[in-house]
Amino acid sequence: MYKVLVADDEKIGRKGVHFLLDQMEEELSIVEAKNGKEALHYIENNPIDILLTDIKMPFIDGIELIGEALKIQPHIKIAIFSGYSDFEYAKKALSLGVMEYILKPVNPEEFKSTIKKVIQQVDMDHQRSEQSQRHEEILKEHVLYNLVNGNNLKAIEKQLNGKPIEDYIAPYHSIILLEFPGTFFDQSPDIQEDFKKHIRIPFDYLNLNLSQSLFFFEEEDNEKLNAVAHEIYNMLQITYHTKGYLAISTKITSLEDIEGEVERLEDLLEGMYYHPHKHIYQGDGEEELDIKPYEDVEALTARVKHDIHVKDINAIKKDFENFYALYYSQNDYTNDYMKFLFSGMIKDIYQALSHTDEKMLDQMIVRFYRTTDFKAMKQIMDEFVDLLAKEFEKSESLSHSEVKDVIRYVYNHYNLDLGVESLANAVNLAPSYLSHIFKKETGENLGKFIKRVRMEKAKEMLETTHEKIVSIAVAVGYSNVSYFCQSFREYYGLSPQKYRSKGE
Repeated sequence: MYKVLVADDEKIGRKGVHFLLDQMEEELSIVEAKNGKEALHYIENNPIDILLTDIKMPFIDGIELIGEALKIQPHIKIAIFSGYSDFEYAKKALSLGVMEYILKPVNPEEFKSTIKKVIQQVDMDHQRSEQSQRHEEILKEHVLYNLVNGNNLKAIEKQLNGKPIEDYIAPYHSIILLEFPGTFFDQSPDIQEDFKKHIRIPFDYLNLNLSQSLFFFEEEDNEKLNAVAHEIYNMLQITYHTKGYLAISTKITSLEDIEGEVERLEDLLEGMYYHPHKHIYQGDGEEELDIKPYEDVEALTARVKHDIHVKDINAIKKDFENFYALYYSQNDYTNDYMKFLFSGMIKDIYQALSHTDEKMLDQMIVRFYRTTDFKAMKQIMDEFVDLLAKEFEKSESLSHSEVKDVIRYVYNHYNLDLGVESLANAVNLAPSYLSHIFKKETGENLGKFIKRVRMEKAKEMLETTHEKIVSIAVAVGYSNVSYFCQSFREYYGLSPQKYRSKGE
């Protein structure tokens, strides 16, 4: 739809032009103004694509109207009506950038030909604008990806040919991380548009990998951000029939804080493995523990046993925090009942502490059974957990071996559907523990590592083969070629096709 404004002080002239425009095949929205002043007022308050104006009009003539209109909306395409006697006015209009004029009386065929030329100019402008906007969006995504991965500001600005980062991104004050336990984003290519429809405050968006995305906000009001997190959570359920996990950051004061804040949110969202019913986390790190009645104690006890088996000390600490919270929240949980629960766990802990002084362990167990209050009981259990932490530190070689196995597996199977859960199953570890030791050993988030391997392999194939883009996408683990192209642009700042053309 093209928006056209016709300005002519002669009613018959306006109606004649309106009639000719109606005969054209284009979709046109036509507005009339009976003089230059009225036309200028309309332009000040409404966007238009094309201005068709007479030259001689009262109040404001066509030349003055053109000059003022271009100051307000520089993209407007203009054609003027003029008679032979108005040629000097026409020359002035041409000096203002008006390339089309229509002689009076208007010849229908000449009019139609001129309007088609003007519409072509509008289309070219729209295409250039869309390309420029898309280019800016790609650069913004690339800048954000660099910030998230810890590249320093000077290095990023060098990639932007010295332009300041502030030309591309806003002064963000908060972040929301959205994560799924498995892969998701390759099956939802239009999800960013859905986010735009449902999130009511301005934001920038960056997809990190198949299971993680980030939202960047200038907003810092925690209540509004909490409302946004709930909007995202609800939209995912209604539109995509799935549930995501979200973490809201604390206030960001510098762009250089982004990497550390994202890592903190990733650590926070490891809570999804311990509290699968909790979907929104606050960035202050103060998690609300899920307090549940007796029937869930058995599940929590089994979780402790599992976490001890896989040597996940962070999970073990959270398990015991849950047990302590149960005691404090339930008036009918007696000390004897809690002693009964903990005694079973002590057996598993005892078996895991193979390198600890047995005499000291026996003394701790005796102390435990002699306790008469919960505070003393809790203190001894915390001592057991501390011993486990020291024991697991001695087993770093095991963790290192498992991380090496995961790295080798990713390099050999990057074309498969990889995620934390599937990789954890492959090495017989809990997903949370694998994430923890992988980050500790390599300094890199597992999801980022998978993406890096895939992007580097795609780059290699673009440089050394003539495979089609869709074939390369599948070869590096992306079933959705649009998502692959988006991920490649975010990572390298160019589409796969442009990267290949640049290399050639």
